[in-house]
This record gives sequence, structure tokens and C-alpha cells, in this order.
Amino acid sequence: MTHPVRPRPSAAGRAFAATAASLLALTLLGNSMGTAARWSDAVPLETQAVSTGNLGLVLEPARTALEHTDFDPATGAVQRGTTDLTGSPDAVPALAPGDTVVVTTRAHLDLAGTNLTATLTVDPGGPAGGAVAPRVELAPAPGTAPLSPGPGPSAWTVTAAQDGAVYDITVSYDVPADPSAQGTALAPGPLTVALVQN
Repeated sequence: MTHPVRPRPSAAGRAFAATAASLLALTLLGNSMGTAARWSDAVPLETQAVSTGNLGLVLEPARTALEHTDFDPATGAVQRGTTDLTGSPDAVPALAPGDTVVVTTRAHLDLAGTNLTATLTVDPGGPAGGAVAPRVELAPAPGTAPLSPGPGPSAWTVTAAQDGAVYDITVSYDVPADPSAQGTALAPGPLTVALVQN
């Protein structure tokens, strides 16, 4: 019985096979990083969903009044009186101690959007450090819920739950009850009401 003769690889073929095996071994075992595995991680960012919506503010025309003390020299009677200053020039001259200039308006809120929050701010515009210190009050109209305090003075936080809500805004500029305040001039404002999304 004769066996078929198998051709023997040449010396060059044996050298090529040995070199290829060595390169494969170096690739698999000789990685300087120690492993060829890939590592990864993922952490979800927890945020509230934001939807499109609407944010609006409408102010009714402002009214200005002067609350003052009237003295009747004939009778000696002292009583508090109110004079409507709506539409008068910006400056209110010759105020007496204890007088108060009152500016009122009504704000209608339009807020629509899931998870929408905003800040309603009233800036009375009074001069810093002046003798007349303004006071800001915000009162819900009948059938409207009160607002939560906001991040600063004269600021309130509103949400989509206040959509369609109505609030009365009153800014009072009080003249100190000090004789030296006689003849104080006042330019109320510029009064600014802002509604800004948080």
C-alpha cells in the first residue's frame, strides 16, 4: 500500500506561518492596557418634562390717587381726603407730611403649559434711599387664590394653576409724617409689572 506524497511547505512558507502566529499571539496577549474590553456607563438626567405653552400678562389702565389730610381752619376739623390724580403730570408737587400717593392696577395672567412656573414681579420704581418709601401689595380678586412668595421682595411664584387668575396691585408711596417732609415732590414710578418664566 502506498501513501500519497504530501508536499512539504517550503522554508519561506513555514517562516510566514510562524510570523503570522506570533503576530496573532502578540495581539491577543500583548495588549499594554491589560484588556481589550470596552467599558461604559449611563445615568439618566432627572428633569421635569417641559411642554410648549403660553405666558402672558395684561394690565388694566393704572389709576393714581393722593390720600391727604384736610384741615378746616374755621372748624378745626381734621379729616382724610382722596384726590384722583389719574392722567395728571408725572410729578406730584408739594406733598405734605403723612400724604400717600397710591397707584393701582389689575393684572390678568395667562399661563398654559405642563410644569410651567414663572415669577410675577412688581417694581415700584421709587428712588433708592429716597424719603418716600414705596409699599407693594398684591391681592387676589374675588374667586382667585393667593400666590406663594417669590424669590425676592415684591415677587410671587405662579404656575399653570393660575391661568386666568386676576390680581389687584397697589403701590403706595408714603411721605414720612415728619415736618421736614413738607413740600416733598414725588414722581411715582415708572411702575413695572413683569411675568418671567423660571
